[in-house]
Amino acid sequence: MKISVISFTRAGAKRNLELVEVLQKNNHQAASYSWHKYTGRKLIPFQSLKLLFQDLWDSQEVFVLLWEMERAAYSVLPWLKKKGPGPAVVVMDEQGKFVIPVLRGRQKGVDAWCARFAKMVHATLVATASSAVREHFDVDAFARNNQLHIQDVFRIKNVAAALAAKEAVGIYSDYPVEGVLPEGLVCCGTVMGGSGPVPEVGISITDDWEAPHFAKECRMFPRNIVLGVVCRVDTDRETLAQFVIGSLAQNHLSRGRIGSLYSVQGAEGTDAVRELAKRLDIPFFTYEKKQLPKGEKEACEACAFLGSGKGKRLAVCQREDGLQVSIYEKEWEVSF
Repeated sequence: MKISVISFTRAGAKRNLELVEVLQKNNHQAASYSWHKYTGRKLIPFQSLKLLFQDLWDSQEVFVLLWEMERAAYSVLPWLKKKGPGPAVVVMDEQGKFVIPVLRGRQKGVDAWCARFAKMVHATLVATASSAVREHFDVDAFARNNQLHIQDVFRIKNVAAALAAKEAVGIYSDYPVEGVLPEGLVCCGTVMGGSGPVPEVGISITDDWEAPHFAKECRMFPRNIVLGVVCRVDTDRETLAQFVIGSLAQNHLSRGRIGSLYSVQGAEGTDAVRELAKRLDIPFFTYEKKQLPKGEKEACEACAFLGSGKGKRLAVCQREDGLQVSIYEKEWEVSF
């Protein structure tokens, strides 16, 4: 998700950086915006909240405001009147103790995302929505909140139709699952257990391309692949894209599983790598050379290794005419 964290004080700026670091580690495209008096290398300064909203309102999915509830509400109200639903708005105190959803905005599944966000940052969720008006399970929102790639979006209608008809929908996962299953979903295998009859319609969360687990399956791949890419300054953009996507194909890995891309800050081909991230619509990050392990790994592999949280290597560093790519997998879990 595209998330802007906005702070207004020195203490808020410090918390801002901590939150964005956690969000980025969870593959969100998050950025820190701080009142211009309290800024730094990773903080984007602003002098007018009105102008900041004007720039970000249409492009962002969530605003996290480190501010007082009343002031946050008054600041957003004129934009709701002017432009209608925009990003979801979440207020958090500068101590990082409470997460309070204020506006759902135009995105679905924001309440569930807030619950996951609160857990990520070890805060308490203050839910203001009535539990009596909970929405039915939304497959698309579930996938977006868990950074899952839906192989065939048209299969969503099978799940929605089954739930609407009050038929059981199975769920299979190769990854750990946390939380309580929504009404209508039943466990069907692997880490989730389940030994009853398998429903005709189901959701499969896997990295396996083999036979489906349900007759009518909505298959989802986790976006848990982290790429480390290094290239020459004169690298052709199309050549780089073909090289990286081809490397995934050679290792039988889906392009839809790419969650983030890392490179070396200030390296010659950084701009080409940044363009590749835009093309793939994934977050792009860089490490300073001094942050990389010395002598142990190629630069591309060191970036992927660190970016994946020291995860599992899926393919050795691949090279071709000045291009390098390394592929790692980060640990993953799914939350309801």
